[in-house]
Amino acid sequence: MSSDPKVRVLYLEPFNGGSHAAFTRILTAGVDVQWTTLTLPGRHWKWRMHGAAVRFAQDPKLMTPGAYDVVLASSFTDLSALVALAPALRDVPIILYFHENQLAYPLQAEVRRERDNHFGMIQMISSLVATRCVFNSDWNRESFLTEAATLLRRLPDAVPKGWIEAVRAKSEILPVPLDLPTLPDTLLGESETARAQGPVILWNHRWEFDKNPEAFFAALRVLIDDGVPFRVAVCGQRYRRAPSVFESARAWLGDRVVHWGYAESRAEYEAVLASAQIAVSTADHEFFGISMLEATHFGAYPLVPDRLSYPALFPQAYRYSEGTLVERLTALCRTWCAGDALRADRRALTAPYGEDLLSRYETLLRGLGSSG
Repeated sequence: MSSDPKVRVLYLEPFNGGSHAAFTRILTAGVDVQWTTLTLPGRHWKWRMHGAAVRFAQDPKLMTPGAYDVVLASSFTDLSALVALAPALRDVPIILYFHENQLAYPLQAEVRRERDNHFGMIQMISSLVATRCVFNSDWNRESFLTEAATLLRRLPDAVPKGWIEAVRAKSEILPVPLDLPTLPDTLLGESETARAQGPVILWNHRWEFDKNPEAFFAALRVLIDDGVPFRVAVCGQRYRRAPSVFESARAWLGDRVVHWGYAESRAEYEAVLASAQIAVSTADHEFFGISMLEATHFGAYPLVPDRLSYPALFPQAYRYSEGTLVERLTALCRTWCAGDALRADRRALTAPYGEDLLSRYETLLRGLGSSG
């Protein structure tokens, strides 16, 4: 993907942690442009949305006019503040990348009864400032625009016309590129293991309320009560405060647990993925779905809700409707114990998120950068 002269890209990520950090690493390593990267650690997200633009604008790298052909900023960046405080960027095309949107993020009922729309409004105004708005999924874009339209209807007066239409006209979908290794075919099938113990059911999501761990562990409770054999592997990123259900579930799951806690290395994480027969999501919020695609790439049978971003990623056979998770898990566990295979080569489902996707990012950057 090499061409000269290279487009000069300023990359801004105020929250460079988790999937955002992976995106930074994969994109800057895999797309052949001239990168200048400014990031802040992935913590204190509210402060990042308020203060990152000011911090970035003070960096000497943003003070030279004509230094960049295009800016790529995540949606944690307040573009209105950035452009006001960094005059050298005012004539540079800006891509605003939406990993998420604050208007459709689920509320934690016990913390807040009504959404604080201030952060969503920052993203709404930033989307007007941007030259191009790029969303990681159609669900992300449609939920953002729908909730934005609802919010605008609630404003008392002087509502700008054409806001939603303007953003939609300059928006597009580019999924998240993934770092998926080349795997030997032998890794993707079933290995010799004790069938009577049941298949390994994987949870590999952030330990936060929006991933709905309560629903996952409630389903496992029913499996135990019904005498359905299974084992469980629980990994994923954990922050300072995790839902209390994790601590209690660890106790009653007992020796069914084959892995518990954050995998400290990529090799350890991939070993967990390679050990799973079934990977489950019970998410209330999923703007893309990296963890489920990773598990699928390593051969696990994905089981995801029939909503959010998942219908665009997985065929109907892998999606469960409301209230059917236990039924689906029970059937899969029993058929596996009877000798059927669940692990399989499903790399066709993850192939669209590799090298060809990086080429699309380069096309976008070069096209917008040459037109600035």
